[in-house]
Amino acid sequence: MVARFAWLCVVEFVIAVVLAMQVFGSTNEVPTAMHTMVHVKTVRLEAAGTQDPGVEEPPPPPPEEPTSPTPPRTAAAAQWRPDDPAGIVLLGTVRLRNGGPADAYLNLTREKDRKGVNTEKDGSFAMVGLQPGEWEVTLRGESVVETKETITLGDDAVQSHDFVCDPSFPVRITIVTADGEGGATALRKALPRWGDFQVAGQRDAFPDRIAPTVYSAVPVGDARWNSERNPKDGFAGTLYLTAMPAHIALLQRQLVLEQQLVQPGQKEVKFVVDVAALAKRSASASLRVLDADSGAPIEKTTVELNTMHVMGGGQPIGEDGRIRIEGLPPGPLRFAVHAPEHESVWSEVLVEEGQHLDLGDIRLGPSMPLRGKLLDAEGNPANGNLYWAELKWRTAPVAFSSNRSTRIGADGTFQLWGTGRGQIAVMVRTQTGQVAASVFDNPPAEPVVLRLQQGGECKVTRPADATRAFTVTLFDGERRAIEARTLEPRDLQTTITMPPGDYTFEVNDDRRRLVQSGSLTFGATPCSLEIR
Repeated sequence: MVARFAWLCVVEFVIAVVLAMQVFGSTNEVPTAMHTMVHVKTVRLEAAGTQDPGVEEPPPPPPEEPTSPTPPRTAAAAQWRPDDPAGIVLLGTVRLRNGGPADAYLNLTREKDRKGVNTEKDGSFAMVGLQPGEWEVTLRGESVVETKETITLGDDAVQSHDFVCDPSFPVRITIVTADGEGGATALRKALPRWGDFQVAGQRDAFPDRIAPTVYSAVPVGDARWNSERNPKDGFAGTLYLTAMPAHIALLQRQLVLEQQLVQPGQKEVKFVVDVAALAKRSASASLRVLDADSGAPIEKTTVELNTMHVMGGGQPIGEDGRIRIEGLPPGPLRFAVHAPEHESVWSEVLVEEGQHLDLGDIRLGPSMPLRGKLLDAEGNPANGNLYWAELKWRTAPVAFSSNRSTRIGADGTFQLWGTGRGQIAVMVRTQTGQVAASVFDNPPAEPVVLRLQQGGECKVTRPADATRAFTVTLFDGERRAIEARTLEPRDLQTTITMPPGDYTFEVNDDRRRLVQSGSLTFGATPCSLEIR
């Protein structure tokens, strides 16, 4: 039994050596470990044998003449093959700054490829299916600070790369009212149009005012907030700080409600909120919706005034066409009006704390879909991501963002829904950097055709200031807005791709004040815009 076990071990070792030779390349020389094993095995077999006394033992062979030492050989690494489903094998470790293993998830992306793997307990990882080229690596985990790095893989079939990241410091967050009720529950009952509380953290204190956003949360700080989906007993979630001491702030959109300084070793923070006081800071709005031709109210009309994360659920107007909406969260809101067989309104409005905003009369004309065709540079039907903005509803310098999209057919045709009379800015982008953009009158005097071109790029940068946001608007040669992009506090830079040509621009801050203007030329050489 022992002999059989020993033999199995020998077989397994030989297989491992052969596989290693296949992976790392082969040489004409037998590996040292394998040679030693065979030699030892031979000695043991001779010692265990029985010598025949009638047979004279042959004399030992003469000693070999000394030879010059053979230079060491380097095994050639196996190369990656495109037809190998295993691709490149990437091995490595993820460790903390102190050298300990990190519990992290690695996410590798390259164009359309996306791979992911969790580290083992010792911080090691192995990933297969990769290809040569540049990969963006993101490390995430509850115990580590999110880390991003770019690596370049060569042509070897097996490669290695180690990563180092910083530890994170988890702090449990409790939000309650003065009488002990969970803060999230109390907020939803009193102010259903408001989003959930947000918690942020960073080393420095937060400013009293943060630049607003159309979304329900303002991304500030460098900590990671993991909210509790079903909060109980006031437990709202866990905040993972990047360092201590640090400031932790309780936010409601751009409103900084309270902040606390936490010291090293502190594991929990408690916030006590006054929901009644928050309700006094809410805003309201009113308007009347009428048919543009008859001036009469339109039946089954609904109005939406929400943050961008809320979709649908419009509120119906009254019989006289009027509506008043209470309990609005202060800040930018998406404004939409829908009526059967009529055009839709898609816009953005800004309401301040405690303000009542009168939007006046909104007159809707008949629905008039804009139809067109998308072609490539050779005149063939093309496809891409299409979005649009109706300029008559854009009464303020806001971004082109309405969450509307439409399908482009195999023959390149498209149809915009919910549109009416007036000018419409239409933009198409592809994943290969091609772009088409134009402003059309609806109804058009001639067939609408968009032609894709290789776009020119403009790198836009802004100062690192959490109290300010900026909207960049580009205008065509007829001074019509053709693209608009907002840079929030976290967006320190962005790249705008446009068809080659000359454009004028304006930069407005989050209070919609004009802070900068000028001209830009998009072409083969990238241009730049530094917001000051």
